[in-house]
Amino acid sequence: LIPDVEGRPGPEVRVDLFDVSGRPVAAGRLPESPRAERTDLARALGETVRQLRSNELVGVLLISDGVDNSGEQGTTGLDQLGTPIYTVGFDPDPSAASYDLSVRRVNAPERTMVNNDTTVEVLVAKSGEPEADAQVVIRRGRQDFAVQSVHLPRGEADQRVSMTIRATEPGSFVFTAAVTGNADERLLTNNAQHFPLRVDAEPIRVFYIEGFLRWEYTYLRRQLEADPDVSAVTVVRRPNPESGSGAAPPDLITPEQLDKFDVVILGDMEASYLTPAEYRAIVEWIDAGKSLLVLGGYRSFGPDGFRTSPLADALPVIFSESDATQSEDPFVIGLTEAGRDHPIFRVTGDRVQDAALWAASSPLAGCSVVATEKPGASVLAVAPRGGAVKPLIVMAVERYGQGHSAVLTADTTWRWTRLPRALGQPDTLYARFWGQTVRWLAGKEPIDQEPALVVSTDQPAYDAGKQVTIRVARQARPGQNSGEDELSVEVADEAGQPVGVAMSSSSAEPDAASGVFYPSAGGRYAVRASLRRAGRDTANQTAEFLVHGSGLELADTGTRKEFLRDLATRSGGLYWDINQANGLAERIERRERRIERVLRSELWDSPVLFLTFLAAVTAEWVIRRRNHLV
Repeated sequence: LIPDVEGRPGPEVRVDLFDVSGRPVAAGRLPESPRAERTDLARALGETVRQLRSNELVGVLLISDGVDNSGEQGTTGLDQLGTPIYTVGFDPDPSAASYDLSVRRVNAPERTMVNNDTTVEVLVAKSGEPEADAQVVIRRGRQDFAVQSVHLPRGEADQRVSMTIRATEPGSFVFTAAVTGNADERLLTNNAQHFPLRVDAEPIRVFYIEGFLRWEYTYLRRQLEADPDVSAVTVVRRPNPESGSGAAPPDLITPEQLDKFDVVILGDMEASYLTPAEYRAIVEWIDAGKSLLVLGGYRSFGPDGFRTSPLADALPVIFSESDATQSEDPFVIGLTEAGRDHPIFRVTGDRVQDAALWAASSPLAGCSVVATEKPGASVLAVAPRGGAVKPLIVMAVERYGQGHSAVLTADTTWRWTRLPRALGQPDTLYARFWGQTVRWLAGKEPIDQEPALVVSTDQPAYDAGKQVTIRVARQARPGQNSGEDELSVEVADEAGQPVGVAMSSSSAEPDAASGVFYPSAGGRYAVRASLRRAGRDTANQTAEFLVHGSGLELADTGTRKEFLRDLATRSGGLYWDINQANGLAERIERRERRIERVLRSELWDSPVLFLTFLAAVTAEWVIRRRNHLV
């Protein structure tokens, strides 16, 4: 095209070459492959025109796919350069345009547990007539987590692909679901979708055994299953215990089974439901550092309940010897001094407000009656009774060996969720109570559930060269001085090359620090933050963000022909496809440079002019003299 423009007969035309940034390029030194991460058409055209203003500019020839991925609305104003813009686009292969694979949607949970299987559903679509074999992959960075082959029939087709991934480290990550086929496609940018996934640490493993179906079991099972930090296994005896089928299934509780759990909850059952060997396994399991919770009920605290089992020695209360083992009186739970400070009943963090919230909770319908707490046990909640009558113990906890044991004599905590919902109110107390009870029994108090470091960026994806703001928040720990920790933050690209990021905090947020990073190229970046004390890492956390670079533009081999055509028309130029561009040289308007010369003659010292002036003055004097005017 350039020889055709320069070699035409007529006035001389010179062609200057410029790159995508508007910088001059010497002839014969055009780059063989793209070198810039972004295409900024407005900057390239504006810079080119600015450098050629002093010349007789015939026009600007733009050879482009019409894609501007600078992240700015830079195409506005390109038609106001005052110079014709001739555009040349790439006419795509019609056969390639008819075939396309895409990932239309990804259904994935927002959170999962580390080392747990997570199901991700990917909707893959195909356009075009030929059938195709494709491969669907879920990856993070350069690591493939799942790969599955699919066959797509002829014509328009879509298919749901269910895949299972297992994350092996906690953190906040960005995964990619992508599809690749066995034939060339014109459009590749729709072949992948990114989705975030937070991978939490190991779940709290709970084993809940219930003696029979009751409301408490129904609602508690739902709550445990809804808690994202809990992995619960529930077993309930469905036959009527009075029918003779009262024994538990064989091998329900063994030392090997108990090693899989952090917390065991025993519901309403008679002592004979479990065998002596199972009781010994539970007691030894608690002594080794695990936790047990016994729920109230007519059987568990009755004459044939746990008071006659080896488990009685491990519980924090002394069972009542009387036949009156159940109170039917409704009551509103009351917190003791120990209960107001205990993590199980913490809601707002203010002990006075928390006590008021619990005092306003829905009444519970009675509780089991125990004699008293054991020495060393802590009573957290009671059922107040009028007069001088001692309140009934509702919840008590104690340390047993290396673990904990607890009793909850109430068996209607489901009223904290069912009644508020019926009135259109939130059931926050119910969820907080059971969530914090399980966490405390597992040795994970609410504050410990939060990671020591929380790393985040202000956006999940950026353009190359744009500012990435990184924020790291430190979670204060009781008894620890966070000032002793040294925070280190670095950003690594896909090749693993780390770059340190300077972080700063303010007096308003001493436990939070922020910094900025400018990615120079596209790809996936990992943010790694760590706390060091005395030369050792005490905590670490990771996060990820994406940077859109030239790869996204190169993946789409199509041309925005309508944009290029509109740009040329508005500026007074023309649009041509690349395979017909030779004809464009004939259509570019030539302009001749015209030079206008102004000739100047110096007349002030001319003799002829002087004599003429002298004759005119003499004639005027003679006329005046003759007419007596002088």
